[in-house]
Amino acid sequence: MAIKDISGIGAGPYTVTVSVYSSKDRSLRKQKFKSGVKNLKEAKRIERMLFHKAHEELMRLELVSCSWGTLVEKWELSQRDCSYGRKLQTTTVIDRVNALRQYTQKWWNIPAENITRAMVREVFESMDFEGKSRERKKDIKAAMNSVFNWAIDIGELTNMQQSPASGFTFKKEAEVKPEILSLNEIRKLLQLAKEQSHPWYPVWAMALMTGMRSGELYALTFDDIDWENNRLMVSKSYSGRLKKVKSTKAGCWREVPLNDELISMLKLLRAPANGRLEVLPRLPRWANGGAAVCLRMFCLGNGLTSIKFHSLRACFATQLIRDAVAPAVVMKICGWKDIKTMQRYIRLAGIEIEGATEGLKILPNRQAFGRVHELFKGD
Repeated sequence: MAIKDISGIGAGPYTVTVSVYSSKDRSLRKQKFKSGVKNLKEAKRIERMLFHKAHEELMRLELVSCSWGTLVEKWELSQRDCSYGRKLQTTTVIDRVNALRQYTQKWWNIPAENITRAMVREVFESMDFEGKSRERKKDIKAAMNSVFNWAIDIGELTNMQQSPASGFTFKKEAEVKPEILSLNEIRKLLQLAKEQSHPWYPVWAMALMTGMRSGELYALTFDDIDWENNRLMVSKSYSGRLKKVKSTKAGCWREVPLNDELISMLKLLRAPANGRLEVLPRLPRWANGGAAVCLRMFCLGNGLTSIKFHSLRACFATQLIRDAVAPAVVMKICGWKDIKTMQRYIRLAGIEIEGATEGLKILPNRQAFGRVHELFKGD
């Protein structure tokens, strides 16, 4: 608040300016101004009047709530120091904020409490028109719900009982069979890579023998290897986006048993390390997220089935299942907590249907087939 004497000598006239900021949202402000006030007494009376008027208008504005854009930014900041509930990984928070900026930009300056289910439906219909996948729509829904539910829980949205994005379902799409290599293709991939002295050979071999993710392999150090008990500890992962080592995707550690082939490879890698802590060589494109591109280029250049890097993990799991390793053990080695993920790899391995048709005998036997042949011999 301010009263200014235009004359500069205390003789008036005066101007009165009042600014009131919200204690809930500093981006909300109401300002009042009055000029040409004849004396100081009148100016003070007008100042009090303008203050009360601005305060009333600000309270009405607060009831409407802050804008959607401001709410998203507040949610993002809250995730840095989440004191309750589930704290999302930094990359997940970044992805969700970017997704909301992309798909809900029209809402950015709209009061959050004014957002309706019809507006949410419009976003999903627009995504349908653009041909976005069911999974992408589920991601956007999860991002919306994260912000709305958080705001409702902390009392930011007092006039909203539940997220307007809750309850939306999306039609299930035809399942696409994941990229995967057969055992012969796996052997051919590694054989060609070794013959060509390809720099990625040890990385691909390690992925196929441990089922570790790209970031987990990048962060693996010799300290993680228990040579005495033939175990390998997976407790960290490198994030190319954050440019730092963090926890694994599941947020917990796991162990991978070492077979003779893997032990031999690890010893070969240790010999030329020259004091390097990391097990695998620091390939230039790896830290910048180029693992998938390098693998695809090699496969295409050598007439192999083109696969992404993460498919090596699927190859590992599928081969274990084919070798009759119990699903619970495979889940433990790979770090999966969801049985649905495990069922997917069981289907890929064909274990559920293997041998199911052995008892189906419908063709004529050799003797009967011979008689049938005689019947048509004269034709």
